[in-house]
Amino acid sequence: MNWLLAAILVCCVTSVKAQDLYDFSAVSSSGDTLYYYIDEGVAVVTCPGDIYESDYWPEGITQPQGALVIDGTVTYNDTTYTVAYIDTYTFYGCSGITSVTIPESVIDFGSYVFTGTGLTEPIYKDSVFVYMPATATGVYTIPDHITKICGGAFYKCAGLTHVVLPNSVTEIGPGAFLECEGLTQPIYNNTLFARLPMTYSGSYTIPDGIATVCSSSFTHTSGLTELVMPNSVTSMGGGSIGYCSSLTSVKLSDALTEIPDLAFSHCTALPTITLPAGIDSIGPAAFFKCTAMDSIVVKSTTPPSVGFIAFQNVPDSCLLVVPCGTLEAYTEAWGTYFSRIVEDCGSGAGIDGLATADGSTEFPADVYDLSGRRVASSQTAGKIPALPNGIYVVRIGKQPARKVVVKH
Repeated sequence: MNWLLAAILVCCVTSVKAQDLYDFSAVSSSGDTLYYYIDEGVAVVTCPGDIYESDYWPEGITQPQGALVIDGTVTYNDTTYTVAYIDTYTFYGCSGITSVTIPESVIDFGSYVFTGTGLTEPIYKDSVFVYMPATATGVYTIPDHITKICGGAFYKCAGLTHVVLPNSVTEIGPGAFLECEGLTQPIYNNTLFARLPMTYSGSYTIPDGIATVCSSSFTHTSGLTELVMPNSVTSMGGGSIGYCSSLTSVKLSDALTEIPDLAFSHCTALPTITLPAGIDSIGPAAFFKCTAMDSIVVKSTTPPSVGFIAFQNVPDSCLLVVPCGTLEAYTEAWGTYFSRIVEDCGSGAGIDGLATADGSTEFPADVYDLSGRRVASSQTAGKIPALPNGIYVVRIGKQPARKVVVKH
């Protein structure tokens, strides 16, 4: 399991207790010892190991075998509890399980519940799709009563060429279609974009009307060079565009309010990105190891909050372009991440005619390109030699630097 996947899953696990993963164990009707914890008055089936160490069923603990039966109730300390949930990773890697009976009392499931088991048939209960065997091939149509697909449900189904996603599905868990290397068509419905084939190359435009770009939907698509997101998109899942090593251009939706965790992690060819005005938070590791980044344009007049290592390994030379009048706020909030911060105070037909705050046209001025290289200078007068079309950073006397667009 790669670093990105592990990090996404740790971020998305919501049911795990901070201390031990289970409160007690009990023998089920099939003779298998299962592990449980109590949460809000109901019993949750869980794994006995440490998920943060990827050690779900530690050595010395007997895994369930054969025809597994999960009982609808379990007794602990003389109290009988309803079994209502099967937690993330509960039976991960239990290859001896060949069939499973799930009680009617179970209403929901975590991610990767049956990954790596010996189950040979799809598992879904009521409106929740839980598991597809890794041996599945061809085209699979998800039943049209399904509303939720659990995280990792189709993990490593390399033989699938397409999955038909009904419009009834409104929720898709993290990594649901991760490492489905044989996909030949994008997977999406009217509102959710679930997965672009890993073999896709070139530019891709997400269909208009999509509201959610799901977790891991573009990750590891190494041939993707450009991604265009319509303004119908209001949210992105964690790690949705990570590890796209050829990605050089991204157009984000103006309706986004958050850049989630690991969103562009390891997009090592991405040189620039514009963050829309509505963005108010940037998640952990969102731009981790974006090593080609030379400029980030932020449209929000209030600096968004920044998560842990969001910009780690972004080059020190990366230029941060912020709205006019916000230099001080961004320097205070983001100054630990960026040493080169300039304001965007509008565009014009050229550099000529710029004046100081008091209207004087006699001033020392320096003009830099976005790599930080000085391309022009005027020591006494506001006259700057003609420059090619492009974006430049101008520093006039002691005033804050500003961005200027030259258009002939």
